Amino acid sequence: MKQYIGKRIILWGSFLLLLLILAACSSNGNTSDAQKKENEKTTQSDVKAEESESTIQYTTITGEQVEIPANPKRVVYIGQTIGDFLAMDIPVVGNNLPKDSPSYYEGKLEGIVDIGNPADLETILTLKPDLIINGYYKADPNLNEELSKIATTIPFNPALPYTERVKEMGNILDKQEEVAQLLAKFETESKEMFEKFQLTEGETATVFYQLGKTLYVMGDRSLGAIIYGKNGFAVPPAVQKNIIDVEGVSFLEVSEEVLPEFAGDHLFVIVQEDSESEAEADRLLQSPIWGTLPAVKKGKVYVVPNEWNTDNLLALKQLFQKLPEWMRKQ
Repeated sequence: MKQYIGKRIILWGSFLLLLLILAACSSNGNTSDAQKKENEKTTQSDVKAEESESTIQYTTITGEQVEIPANPKRVVYIGQTIGDFLAMDIPVVGNNLPKDSPSYYEGKLEGIVDIGNPADLETILTLKPDLIINGYYKADPNLNEELSKIATTIPFNPALPYTERVKEMGNILDKQEEVAQLLAKFETESKEMFEKFQLTEGETATVFYQLGKTLYVMGDRSLGAIIYGKNGFAVPPAVQKNIIDVEGVSFLEVSEEVLPEFAGDHLFVIVQEDSESEAEADRLLQSPIWGTLPAVKKGKVYVVPNEWNTDNLLALKQLFQKLPEWMRKQ
């Protein structure tokens, strides 16, 4: 009997020891897994923190060296070329939005807060931007300093020709490769469009702009950037001499008497959308001197809505379709 009891005690003791060993192994395994997961979380957190804190060095157009976020997530842009940012999928949270939104912005401005014009600092502050791009730094020299108290602020020149402007955006936002691909695509589309027109060598065009009672001749900016592009129309000598070759001049007020001097083989007439401008444009197009122009006699006059007086990237995507439409209607 004693032997039997002794054997049972030994058996139970062995069983208990086995349970303790298994429990210890399980505990060690769980601790190891938990520690591994915790280490992974810490590593991921460290990587995200490093990404959010990474910056790039940038020299502004005013010669200042600044550090800017490598991947900004909340950009405020103060300027009129918001279409560039939209076309490049840049996360803009605030802009001085246009009052009369052009058709090419339809559905594209949702979620962007209007910061007003002039820009309201309190509104910008509530948006918590990590980068501000200021296209009005020349108009208000003090604005840049005030904006810099909110977030890193870059002075920017939106009046540059679109190729230079977009390349500069690529430098600011570290998107040089994306910009190069985008400009290459535009160059291809422009070439294909103008090849269909079968222009003769030296065939010219002029862009006029009717604003109220004042008539302007435009240079190679805005719509002119497409008209006079590498693959486009030739520039009339008077436009070249009096506008394009003059530093700081992108358009020129003209009287009807000098129209023959500036008019090319094709005439694009941009009309501001208000009653005075439209009435004055109608008068111009019916005037005797207008009727003497060779382009008018040949039916090569194209009246263009004011919203297309731009060279922002979002508009340019559609201009390669619009331009042939205008010309086919004549």
